[in-house]
Amino acid sequence: MHHITPAAPHTAPPPPLPEEDPRARQARQEMVTRLEADQPLAPVVREALLALRLDVLVPRAYVRQVPDGVEPGVWKLLDGAHPEDREEWITVLYSGDSVRVQHDGERLDGQRRGVVTGGRITSLSSVMSMTAAFLGELQPQRGQSFLDLGSGPGVTGAAACLICGPERVTLVDRDPHLVEAVLERLAPLGFRPRAVIGDGYAGAPAFGPYDRVLSGFAVEAVPPHWLDQLANGGRLLTTITTRSPSWPGRAVVEKTARGRVEATLRGVRSGHRPAHGLEWLTALAHRERIAAEPGSRRSTSLAPPDKSAYGLWLALDHLAPGLVRDYQAEHLTLVAPDEDSWVVVRPAAGGGWMANSVGERPVWAEVEEVHARWVAAGEPTSYRLEIAADGTQHVTSATGPAPLEWALSAPAAPGIPAPAQERP
Repeated sequence: MHHITPAAPHTAPPPPLPEEDPRARQARQEMVTRLEADQPLAPVVREALLALRLDVLVPRAYVRQVPDGVEPGVWKLLDGAHPEDREEWITVLYSGDSVRVQHDGERLDGQRRGVVTGGRITSLSSVMSMTAAFLGELQPQRGQSFLDLGSGPGVTGAAACLICGPERVTLVDRDPHLVEAVLERLAPLGFRPRAVIGDGYAGAPAFGPYDRVLSGFAVEAVPPHWLDQLANGGRLLTTITTRSPSWPGRAVVEKTARGRVEATLRGVRSGHRPAHGLEWLTALAHRERIAAEPGSRRSTSLAPPDKSAYGLWLALDHLAPGLVRDYQAEHLTLVAPDEDSWVVVRPAAGGGWMANSVGERPVWAEVEEVHARWVAAGEPTSYRLEIAADGTQHVTSATGPAPLEWALSAPAAPGIPAPAQERP
């Protein structure tokens, strides 16, 4: 059984809204300006981000003190109320990057500034450009019902309150400490959405259906019961992932006025982290060996595809699974950790390209094959996602003489989303 517990509603008058530091207001405006320079913002999204008081939602934030991959991790907790932390805290809040808000599942009202060593970050906000992109694609409107699954520190939920109205927003998160803190922090803003302590996979069927559904964690396939909670004319967005963090997909699911489900899947630059039961692959353990072992060499006519060729990389992720890219490497580096294999593609001395491979798995040959199939399919950037009544899901490009096709993993049974983890 999957328990859903509505959080206790606030009945007392909301506490006064703290006065905003002018530096925070300026930093928020500058953040929105940077976002607009990178992507168009829907007017309602822009207005919401300009009004989003992150200083109220995230009064304390962690910053990592050692490089990614160095263990044990070391973090410093900044307290925005402390004069020595305030300037750095404002910079972190409005950088547009993920903001780390919880360490080892702690109570947020018990946090104390200072340095902690070991453990892990168990909650963080999404990159703001991704939040803006998801909201822009969802196109929420005033008065629409909004379900925020895996709501975390409540940043997206607060934006939904600004757009749809707080009485139309439902937040779901498994961590009671997060839900409690979010409700307390939303109250001074005048927001009292419905909050549920429970299973993000299960959603919140008792309060549906919903016009807009956003999943704050990635899944291998769209859970069919989410579709049951989507209203006719509604729209749902979620990140589709595999064991690789390198090439996420974004599923956009719409239910027509007559209740028919239509969905698309496309590769994107970034997505949410996976839910419980799916551990991402990593290239970190192979970095030193890759630098030390040149491996076998062969020329290749395929130049390293641009990392923004998202339609290709998404197809590779599913048609040649088990690969992960090291984005910090100088040259294109793809690793198959399970097979202890990798390839590095770099310019050849006399022109052209050279693939240096190690291990039994012919990684670059698989890339060449998928690339050829992708070209034959018309170099698709988006794919049709077909969701059958039994929950099985099939992806097809439906373009070109030889369309690309693959099946998504069977949708997981409802479970508890894992806490967010920092990834290299």
